[in-house]
Amino acid sequence: MSSAEEFCLADYDAIGFDLDHTLAKYKLVDLMNLAYDSLCESLVKKGYNPKIKDDLGTHKDFICKGLFLDSEKGNILKLSHDGKILRCSHGTRMMKKDELTSSYGEDLHWEHFKEAIDQVKSLGKDMKYRFFENYFDIPALICCAHIVDILDEENGGPCEKYDFWKDIYSAFGENYIPTQFAKNAGWFFPKLKENPEKYLQTSSNGVKDWLKELKGDNRVVFLMTSSAIDFAGMVIQIVLGSDWRNYFDIYLTDAKKPGFFTNNNRFISKENGEEVTELQPLKTYSGGNYTDLMKFLEKQTGKSNPKVVYFGDSLCSDSFPAKTYGNWDVVLVLEEMEAEGYHPDLKDVLEPKRKVPKHQVNLTIDPEEEQYILSECWGSFFYHEEEDPKHDKHMNTYWGRVINHYNVIAVPTIEYIAGMPINYRYTKFNQSEVGNTDGFYPSKPKPLLP
Repeated sequence: MSSAEEFCLADYDAIGFDLDHTLAKYKLVDLMNLAYDSLCESLVKKGYNPKIKDDLGTHKDFICKGLFLDSEKGNILKLSHDGKILRCSHGTRMMKKDELTSSYGEDLHWEHFKEAIDQVKSLGKDMKYRFFENYFDIPALICCAHIVDILDEENGGPCEKYDFWKDIYSAFGENYIPTQFAKNAGWFFPKLKENPEKYLQTSSNGVKDWLKELKGDNRVVFLMTSSAIDFAGMVIQIVLGSDWRNYFDIYLTDAKKPGFFTNNNRFISKENGEEVTELQPLKTYSGGNYTDLMKFLEKQTGKSNPKVVYFGDSLCSDSFPAKTYGNWDVVLVLEEMEAEGYHPDLKDVLEPKRKVPKHQVNLTIDPEEEQYILSECWGSFFYHEEEDPKHDKHMNTYWGRVINHYNVIAVPTIEYIAGMPINYRYTKFNQSEVGNTDGFYPSKPKPLLP
């Protein structure tokens, strides 16, 4: 195997980490219930029928990462790698084939696909579609579906056009805009601050030891999150402890990804609130831009073009922009891998025997959490059987295409890679082959196995 087909942490000059759902693992059932309740409260306050709020647990099979809202039609879509609508609901009701062809044509090709695949970004309040790919916003799908159901009931049938998305977008702002944390406003942050341990998991000692190991050989290890400085501070302290600063060479907050990679925002020093043009090690900054960060990494590593790898969970905010605009390699943290299952033993048959992990870490998923991640209603995040006539088991969903194109490898949680030696060489995704599955570690998800 050539080095071009392998990924090894020891080959990099700088290693960056996102915070939420990457270094910081949330207790997803509690988090999604809090997010759902908060959005519902905001919408009811705006005048929506209180019936939109329900027990989220009764709809857990409807919850699925990566679905699209076709906002004017009131439809929720699962897309293939080439833009075909694989499954679709109108509100909470799954649509039949004849309804789908009536709405989208015989070929079921979605009109917004090219824009979605070219930009891979979550768009604003005036757009005609929106995708949901993180656990803060996925519960909003249930809100959207309930609103459509209620509007149809009041209308005596499907409405000609729906115009509720702007209110969902506003509810996101009321609950998630960073200033709400400091004000203790909205519904989400006050509840989270009341009992953060209910929603966040502490990191294992294995992960902490691994982070310290990464700083060897003159490597720079940095934290870069889009979370605001106060929220990020609360989260990282619970996850890594009061000595969390010891694990990083610099701390960057409110990065505003994906814009961080393309804008020219100045970094702002936490110490004095002033804009800076040159970053200093062991300091905390907010805002900023890719160019100034790379200058810092060049100075710290002594390399004119340091090789950077970034760990993140968001295909939209981490993988796509870091690879496309920053030319960084990205390790994707993807909990769906663990939920959909895999066969680690099979990996050892197919490849040389793995080295024994240095650290003993907990690699089990909570059964209730698994039920919220898996969906019989929508099917696998990675694969759709009906779209694979050759049965070659390539990823053939929209997100499958994005996974292999913008990431070097994917792991279910940080713990899986933290347990391995830094010089271990992983098989990479073939980024030029649509739907390639080589980069999953420790093994391909079950739907992708022969």
